[in-house]
Amino acid sequence: MKTINFIFGIHNHQPVGNFDFVIEEAYRRCYLPFIEVIEEFPTIHLTFHFSGCLLEWLEQHHPEYLDRLASIVARGNVEIISGGFFEPILSMIPEKDKIGQIQRLNTYIKERFGYEAQGLWLTERVWEPHLAKPIAQAGIKYITVDDYHFLSNGKTEQELTGHFLTEEEGWVLGIFPISQKLRYAIPFKEPQATLDYLAQFATEDGENVIVMVDDGEKFGVWPGTYEQVFEQNWLRDFLTLLQHNSEWLKTMTLKEWYEQHAPKGRIYLPTASYFEMSEWSLPWQSGEKFGEIIHELEAKHRIDEMRPFLKGGIWRNFLYKYDEGNWMQKKMLHLSRRLQNLSVTSLTPSQQKKLSTAQEHLWRGTCNCAYWHGIFGGLYLPHLRHAIYQELLRCQLLLNQIEGRRGFRTEIIDIDADGTAEILIDDGTLNIALAPHRGGIMQELSLLPQSFNLLNTLKRYREAYHRKVALADRQENENVSGSIHDLVLSKEKGLEKYLKYDQYPRKNLLDHVIHPGVSLEKFRAGEYYEDSDFIFGKFDYQINEKNRTVLFQRLGWVNWQRCAIEKKITLKGMSILIEYRLTNKGERENVFRFGPEFNFALLGGNSSDRYYIADGKKLEQSALNSEGVLNGVQTLGVVNEWDKFQAEVCAPTVGEFWRFPVETVSLSEAGFERVYQSSVIIPWYDIHLAPQVSVSIQLELRLTEL
Repeated sequence: MKTINFIFGIHNHQPVGNFDFVIEEAYRRCYLPFIEVIEEFPTIHLTFHFSGCLLEWLEQHHPEYLDRLASIVARGNVEIISGGFFEPILSMIPEKDKIGQIQRLNTYIKERFGYEAQGLWLTERVWEPHLAKPIAQAGIKYITVDDYHFLSNGKTEQELTGHFLTEEEGWVLGIFPISQKLRYAIPFKEPQATLDYLAQFATEDGENVIVMVDDGEKFGVWPGTYEQVFEQNWLRDFLTLLQHNSEWLKTMTLKEWYEQHAPKGRIYLPTASYFEMSEWSLPWQSGEKFGEIIHELEAKHRIDEMRPFLKGGIWRNFLYKYDEGNWMQKKMLHLSRRLQNLSVTSLTPSQQKKLSTAQEHLWRGTCNCAYWHGIFGGLYLPHLRHAIYQELLRCQLLLNQIEGRRGFRTEIIDIDADGTAEILIDDGTLNIALAPHRGGIMQELSLLPQSFNLLNTLKRYREAYHRKVALADRQENENVSGSIHDLVLSKEKGLEKYLKYDQYPRKNLLDHVIHPGVSLEKFRAGEYYEDSDFIFGKFDYQINEKNRTVLFQRLGWVNWQRCAIEKKITLKGMSILIEYRLTNKGERENVFRFGPEFNFALLGGNSSDRYYIADGKKLEQSALNSEGVLNGVQTLGVVNEWDKFQAEVCAPTVGEFWRFPVETVSLSEAGFERVYQSSVIIPWYDIHLAPQVSVSIQLELRLTEL
């Protein structure tokens, strides 16, 4: 009789910083019912991976669930595989942190489930050839990646019926290919479709295996799947079918196959992830074109033939596609270097304890979800980015204490790896990053005691999927019919009107020079021109640590005339004084509007505990997602009662204040959604400068603890 082996695996994960109610719903609709069904099938062999983030949450909220999982593992038919504890993209973190996180999850699995993990779930299947060495050094014998990795390296679908070996500097690692066809079939097609596919690979010697390991959340969390998988009994029917066909269809774990079968040979895979990632990681123009090519090949039924030759982008593209994600990742690397440079043996027991805690925060700050964006909210979700900043800032505060850093300190370093140095300022309370080569903007403004980055913002990017937003208003997807990738849903009508894009980042001290006739509406929509080259020009700078000041200077152009700007930034406790001096170096009068932009990302556009204040009083329309023009006030600010601070822009001689929200339109598993990112405050000054005449403007960014 011809037989085939089948490895069925589930990867479960929730990001650091996700809301408890969201994880609880996933537990009720996915993790718990899945285990309840699995308990009925003691002869079906399965492979599980749980991220350390999720395991920590389950340990705190549902330890009984982990007890049930341990009982299932003890039956001998279930394997638990390891990974980076906090689900990092392994290629984006330092070697020591790679090995440390994997070993930490290995230890947890051994202590909690009594199981010796030998396999590893590679986060987002992001593979780079050098990873073989640190993964093997962490005690791992084999991993799973998508079949796309193999197909794009010349292998055929028929050859992907076992595991292979790769190596780096002689460190050997086994690699299993995951079937994309089964990822799309399970659980979106009838159970018999999977068996029909597997039957094609059955042989007389039974030496073939097909692997399907994918997100557990598609069994209950993804739209429509709870009804199909559990209420309509898809999972129970599928496992029953596997059980009834066990004579020719053998379920196995990765470990069982690896130990009982020889590898199919040595292979060196290219840098890659699953096929969809190669589209998501492209800039929008290329992403649109890539999508058109895919649809064209699908229409001609040639996609399977041509997919191996479609390369698209790689995961690291996200680090240039989204500057905000790159900043977080480079900040993490900077802190990791600081931590690793500390010698444990030279520290006191108290300092060693702080160092261990700092490493915990650093590792939690590597959770991948907030660093990129595909079909899930990811980077677009402010609370996930905030969670990363919280962990990194807590790490930074502890490192400051261990290193004895006190008072006003500056560091000149190219932290974001863009080829030009930034100015990092840390006075123990405020952590500020200034970019002289990018208009002298304030890239980061963090309150260290609160572990809160007020510039945790995201500009409005154009995305390849935005052309589908209008379609979502006209189309309803009531049933699961293939995959989450095929759904076109929207959380609200009319989102296409919010498809506006930013030319510049949403940061502080972005110096705008515009025509006096530009309206708030045009400005907010980005439908205007900057009448100068200062906004992203390179400034010279001088630092005076004694006076706690940074002075920026630049000679540039305004309305095609020479103009000079000096921008002096002085720290005074929790306040930042900003002094501008604008000088007309031209030969005729220069008339324009000048306004330095301030952004405040407080995580809630319509939260009752976060609102606008003007001259110390709450506005009548105070929600942070409101907009308007204010005259006759000297200060405009925002209050965050939850985190107990407020920030005010004080401008005694201002002409008028503008305020408006930055709202993005992004894709999530539940469809297109509008997301509040930050609140913009701009004090505008009407400037009339005769030749060789200067004007001075004084502002204060006043931060107050409540």
